[in-house]
Amino acid sequence: MLKSTRECVLKYKKGYVIIKSVIMNGMWKMNDTTYTERLKKEYKICVYLFAAALLITAITFLPYLADYYVLQPDSTILAYYADHSVDRYYRFETIVIGLSIMTLLFFSRRLWVALTIPSLLLMFLAYADNIKYAALNELLRFNDLMVTEAAGIALRYLNLKFTSSQLKVLTYVFLLCAGGFAADRLCRKYPLFLQKEPSLLKRRHTLSLALGCICLAGLLGYGGYFIGNAYSMTSLDTIDVKGKESEQYIVYNFIKNDKLTNINMSNVQDSYRFFTDSHPANEGTESATRPSVIVIMNESWWNTDNITGSNVTFSSDPMEIYRKLEKSCSSGCLTTNLFCGGTIGSETEFLTGLNTKYFTSYTGIASALEKRKVPSIVDYFNALDYDTVAIHPYDGNFYGRSTMYSALGFDQIVFEDDMDYTDIYSCYISDESLARQIIKEYEENPAQQKFIYAVSIGNHIQGLDRKHDSLKPYPYPISVNLKGNLDEEAYMDLVSYINGIYLANEAFEELTDYFAQTDEPVVLAMYGDHMPGFSKEALELMGLDGTDSETQRRHYSVPVLIWSNFEADRMELDGENINYLPQMLLAYAGLPDSDMSLILKRQREVLKTNTRILVADNQGSVLHAYNNSQSEAVRHFMVVDYDILFGSSPERERVWLPYAVED
Repeated sequence: MLKSTRECVLKYKKGYVIIKSVIMNGMWKMNDTTYTERLKKEYKICVYLFAAALLITAITFLPYLADYYVLQPDSTILAYYADHSVDRYYRFETIVIGLSIMTLLFFSRRLWVALTIPSLLLMFLAYADNIKYAALNELLRFNDLMVTEAAGIALRYLNLKFTSSQLKVLTYVFLLCAGGFAADRLCRKYPLFLQKEPSLLKRRHTLSLALGCICLAGLLGYGGYFIGNAYSMTSLDTIDVKGKESEQYIVYNFIKNDKLTNINMSNVQDSYRFFTDSHPANEGTESATRPSVIVIMNESWWNTDNITGSNVTFSSDPMEIYRKLEKSCSSGCLTTNLFCGGTIGSETEFLTGLNTKYFTSYTGIASALEKRKVPSIVDYFNALDYDTVAIHPYDGNFYGRSTMYSALGFDQIVFEDDMDYTDIYSCYISDESLARQIIKEYEENPAQQKFIYAVSIGNHIQGLDRKHDSLKPYPYPISVNLKGNLDEEAYMDLVSYINGIYLANEAFEELTDYFAQTDEPVVLAMYGDHMPGFSKEALELMGLDGTDSETQRRHYSVPVLIWSNFEADRMELDGENINYLPQMLLAYAGLPDSDMSLILKRQREVLKTNTRILVADNQGSVLHAYNNSQSEAVRHFMVVDYDILFGSSPERERVWLPYAVED
């Protein structure tokens, strides 16, 4: 017994000496070969298990951490993971990130490289997503990277302030990457995939490269297959009211391409007939009495009546002129898909009649319009022998408008360098100058019917390159008073926006005064593209920082005015989509129908409002689920929209051509 106890003491004492030697000098310096080799083996196994745990953790949680960073839900990260772990888009992201990490691991044979590069890229994407999501309620898309001056606009929203939930995510990612570095350091004598034995060196190196190539091929093959087949518009059993795109998946949304959407186009003719057989066509008035049509999409034009409470007041009513114009105009509000930015989306909705809700991003539509001829209302007026003119008092490269306008078929295009009137509001060409340019283009040949489409720039955020110096101090006609605090930049932005809204109303009134004196019939319309980009603090003061349905309605509501110098039936506009406006305008002007106008008319009869944020039936009642007939109609909406943008059906080519009129 004594001998046995003595042996145990000596054994554990010897073990203590060995462990101490490992800690102080490293196990490769120990003298006891037996214990050294055993501890080396156990040490190596522990490090490998630690590395494997890091890999599993990274592959499992990285996509959820990125979304958690952007969305900042009330739940914990583990609870967020538990709630979404069965989602197929997260399964896609997990597999893609896993294959990316394993590809880097096999190629570099360094765990810290395999963990750090995907983590940094994903966190950078999450940060960029957070900027866009805060500004526009939309995640970053690959097409955004190709938008001219997008970086300049993003600079306005850059900041290094992080919420507690975001700091937790960044801490977890840092610890993950640091763990990978530590594992590599601990394994420096035993790299995971590279032994020092000369006979195995080349073989293991070749095996590592081969496995890396297999993972890379799997990444490209699986990613391409999933993206191409993940969302079939026409084969869905049910259609959610807000659609699949209302969910947020950082990796999936970034690489999703509308053109890869798998739509069954074999029945595209049925979708067109669904709309065009619903109504008899209106052939319009005789050509001699057709009016010129002038449309202005006004930058950040918004109704200040949406402001609630008494924390923000004005020296005079910014909407005073608007209320005066309401007496002689069709007026009301439209609903936009955009929030605080994305002008090109509202622009293409009017010009093409497409609903951007059914595509991943408005920038993707703009990109498509640059690459191919897309049917539009410009085709309609060209077919009626109108002169068609596009005016935008800014650089033609912005959103590729010079290419887009040419592809749409405008007879004449006027950009900043072509402007005859260049007075400045804030730091861009003013709405008053735009109004005078419209009059100048009309006067070129007033007897010739014209379609003029103008986009204003005067009330744009000051994040773009500009050729004109800011006019400081600007003689703002309206002062803004606050019960609360805003920093100087946010306050001056608020003052500029409010006065820009007032000056837009004033410029429209000048146009109505001018055209009221002309003999030729004219229809004049103006609509807003989106709510101004107010700061978060300004939204709080205006009572618009909530997420309730009424606040969101105010966020996505923009005003509209339609005026004519001849007698026309007044229209009440109450929340219709912007893409419905061209059909409503043609009907107001007494112009003949086209397939597209019938399509839009039928859509409006099914759903008065149909945007990413709000869906309402033809009576204006908010919908949370479609009935069977609405669901069927939505399927046809999506097929027609997709065909117009990407398809090649015969119906597509003539969709905007007006029906023949016997003169």
